[in-house]
Amino acid sequence: MAWFSSLGWEEARAIARDLWRRTRANFRRSPGLAGFSLLIGVVLWLIVTDVENPTRIDTFPAQIPVEAVNVGPDLAVANASLPSVQVRVSAPQDAWDRLTVANFRAFVNLNDLDAREQLVPVQVEVSGVSRARVVDVTPGRIQVNLEPLETRQVPVTTRVVGVPPRGYEPGRIEPDRSTVEAAGPQSLVSRVSAVVASVNVTGLTVGLAQNVTLVPVVEGGGEIRGVTVRPETIRVSVAVIQSQLTRTLPVTAEVTGQPAAGYRVSGVKVTPTTVTIEGRIDVLQALDSLALPGVDVGGQTTDVKTTVRPTLPEGVTIVPSGATVAVEVTITPVAGSIALTLAPEVTNVRQGLLARVNPGSVSVIIDGPLPRLNTLPAGAVRATVDASNLGAGTSDLRVNVVVPDGVFVRQVQPGSVSVTLAPP
Repeated sequence: MAWFSSLGWEEARAIARDLWRRTRANFRRSPGLAGFSLLIGVVLWLIVTDVENPTRIDTFPAQIPVEAVNVGPDLAVANASLPSVQVRVSAPQDAWDRLTVANFRAFVNLNDLDAREQLVPVQVEVSGVSRARVVDVTPGRIQVNLEPLETRQVPVTTRVVGVPPRGYEPGRIEPDRSTVEAAGPQSLVSRVSAVVASVNVTGLTVGLAQNVTLVPVVEGGGEIRGVTVRPETIRVSVAVIQSQLTRTLPVTAEVTGQPAAGYRVSGVKVTPTTVTIEGRIDVLQALDSLALPGVDVGGQTTDVKTTVRPTLPEGVTIVPSGATVAVEVTITPVAGSIALTLAPEVTNVRQGLLARVNPGSVSVIIDGPLPRLNTLPAGAVRATVDASNLGAGTSDLRVNVVVPDGVFVRQVQPGSVSVTLAPP
């Protein structure tokens, strides 16, 4: 065809007109021969096509649903559902991979049939795939029960499905209409007690309006099929109420009893310092804190550690359930002081000398925990004067007060005394 592409447009048109005239002349002179040639060409094309893409006759793997058409205006199909059929199909091999249920339409034509139960032939059409045709249908006939069409008004009821988040609950539910029309076979419509609008409240924290599909039900709530509801959907408004509130409140610890004499409560520590609770809104709104059960420290001299559960009002729960609070009460001795009168002891006096102290006593004030001060044994506190390296004579020496651990000297009066060293 390279020579053809090199021709001009006018030359190509002239050649095409000449070929067309010659073809028409041959058909006029020998129409039979021309027709036979055409037939041979078609047969050869079909043979070649069938060799390259053979026809496959097989059963389609999926069931085809059957629909009823041309139902009389005063009749209705009483079958809850029409059975599906299996079809045997002839189609080119490459077309089988493209065949789906959507390519088939199975139906029973109920035109001019009266109200009774009867066998009706099933017709199946196939479309969308070239050279595909239905070879056989199983079953070829199905039982169809036609009944007089009945229409009546039935009440609308609502049903809640799902659950809202914790602390919320569905409130008032209002459909936009109280009745709808149910239509269908007389035997089925007579069993319809109501239509149910199921309202899904899953995850809702605020009210809203939603379109809900209506489902006809029998007494007891079971769904009934084969009945048409008009309208199919209605608008339903649902309110969502916050029934419970969650709050985090501080906890307060109460200490009861008195520590042992000379001891006091110096601190109270709670862990954790806050807890999370939930309950009715009216109850939680009145709370500022949560009190813990009292911790008894009666007669204690050491720290008290315990675990308690908060005291909760009725209708209030702690989150997580069973949570506890640790309470640690610190017990410390009460600080005090005592005054003592002590005779200073002269130490490290040289041999052959005697010591005389003036004045002969000093006043000492010591501080410390009262339990410790009240139980000091005799001689536990001493006033001393060091005469090391001193000879005969009189000297003013500093008074040193010796006390046990945990006790401290606050004051010594006088702070020094006159010590006279002389032979006996």
